[in-house]
Amino acid sequence: MAVRPARGRTLREAWQSRLDGLRQQMADVENTPGLSLLCLLGAATGGLCGLVILALHTAIHTLQDPLFELFGAHGGSFVETSLTFRLAVPILGALLLGLIVEWVLKSAEYGIVHIIERLVYYQGVLPVKAAIAEFTMSALALATGQSVGREGVAAHTGAATGSWLGRQLDLPTNSVRTLVGCGAAAGIAASFNTPLAAVIFAMEVVMMEYTIAGFAPIILAAVTGSLVTFTLTDVHPRLLTEYSGFSTVELPYLAFVGAVLGVAGAGFTRLCGALVPLLAPIRVSLRIALAGMVTAILAIVFPQVMGLGFDTVNASLAGQFAIWMALGIGLAKLLATSFATAAAIPGGVILPTFVIGSTLGSALGSLGALMLPGHATDTGLYALLGIGAMMGAVLQAPLSALVVILELSGQTGLVLPGMLVVIAALVVSRRIAVADSLFRLLLRRRGLDYRNDPISQYLRRASVLSSMNRRFRIVERRIDRATIAEILENNIDWLLIRAGENRASLMRPGDVARFLNQEDNADVSEIDLMEIPGRRADAYPIHVRASLQEAFDQISRNEADALIVERSSAGGRTITYGVLTREAVDGSYRP
Repeated sequence: MAVRPARGRTLREAWQSRLDGLRQQMADVENTPGLSLLCLLGAATGGLCGLVILALHTAIHTLQDPLFELFGAHGGSFVETSLTFRLAVPILGALLLGLIVEWVLKSAEYGIVHIIERLVYYQGVLPVKAAIAEFTMSALALATGQSVGREGVAAHTGAATGSWLGRQLDLPTNSVRTLVGCGAAAGIAASFNTPLAAVIFAMEVVMMEYTIAGFAPIILAAVTGSLVTFTLTDVHPRLLTEYSGFSTVELPYLAFVGAVLGVAGAGFTRLCGALVPLLAPIRVSLRIALAGMVTAILAIVFPQVMGLGFDTVNASLAGQFAIWMALGIGLAKLLATSFATAAAIPGGVILPTFVIGSTLGSALGSLGALMLPGHATDTGLYALLGIGAMMGAVLQAPLSALVVILELSGQTGLVLPGMLVVIAALVVSRRIAVADSLFRLLLRRRGLDYRNDPISQYLRRASVLSSMNRRFRIVERRIDRATIAEILENNIDWLLIRAGENRASLMRPGDVARFLNQEDNADVSEIDLMEIPGRRADAYPIHVRASLQEAFDQISRNEADALIVERSSAGGRTITYGVLTREAVDGSYRP
């Protein structure tokens, strides 16, 4: 009977040893084995995210359909609802959201800003509780017509899925960070069926870096996420437009349109930044209710400000709005979304920028037709380019903006005018908004910032396993001469002397050998390694999953000479993997 537990322990130890080997491979994802494993996990993350987006789509309609039936609305569009609906539903929905945040959740951690914050300050650890909370709250916000998008919850739940998977497998922090990017990309791809734009967005906005090791798994995650929802066409938005080309005479006016939308994007960013401190002293429930009230008041005249607004985008692309109406909708949507964002209503800002950009672009296109009779293209082109210009200006992500309009429209002929308009908007918005994207501005309003210099980028994506020294031996402080002499015969670089529960000392074998070879010490039978002459380095423990950025921060914080890479096993035993010195960390990014 005693054989089974022993055999069970043997199997567990063999499995744990195999997992340790895989983790060490993934610590250096620049090499083929580690990258291959990360790609497989990225694909798995994408599939899980696709299922989450299907659940979100179901939850929104489960909450929304009874509301439309209750008020006698038909067609599933907020534009066709009654005045009573437009006044009551946003206000009551926002009030309910605020009460839930204030009484139940006690905090508001949502969307892409939350993802970036967790990547920078928490090594990619996203609480599952926060993701579930945003899933529920976003479904309620979207069902009640709040002026937000769904990409925030899509990216957040996707990123939380990747973070959860990485932590369940106890992967190194650098791999967990990549899986967070995989989840964000898969969530957006599954939500909009734009895998390429999702990949660019994850690298340009969330990860803020471009690497082969990051691209490969994120691409696979976006593909698998889209495949899961591909058969359900009603999940994905469709932009309905016919592109008939453009005239070179229009190019100066297109640049002007980009500049105007750059002003609008910078104004939106600045307004959100100004509203955050103004609304901060107000109770959360009242703050969110105020944002719902702003939406409801604006919806009296412009019901298009409610909800996702893809019907409004398609109407702009079809040129169905007069100039004054398109301008009114765009400015109203800008104001409503600014209050919703500043009040921290869960959701996103990308879809609202679609509405703002398309309506303002449509108005400018109609104005261009009056100024350039016979030369100006129809307003649909300007509305479509306005989407990219507004998105690029707000997010400071020109590649993502350009790819989004290309993928959603399927019009490759938009590359030339799209590049002109997006870059014009980007340059003007950077001049006005001091080169801050909305997400980075909101981070700063929380008292946080994002270190994105090349050294920090490298340290974040490298694991301690890739730079540690494995040539060491653990010894007791007091050790007999024969034992230490036998240890010194091995080719090791460090002797690790345990000095306390959370502290150790490191010593070079050469110092001990020098002591033993002295004639005065020939009769010494027992050695106290902490008393003999020699240089000792104070060392502190660091988890085997940590990145070099965590190691750098811990060395600086503790003024330590070295770190001991280790982890605790299920039985409470500490497993030591290697020694990481300050010089090794410095040498990892210095040529």
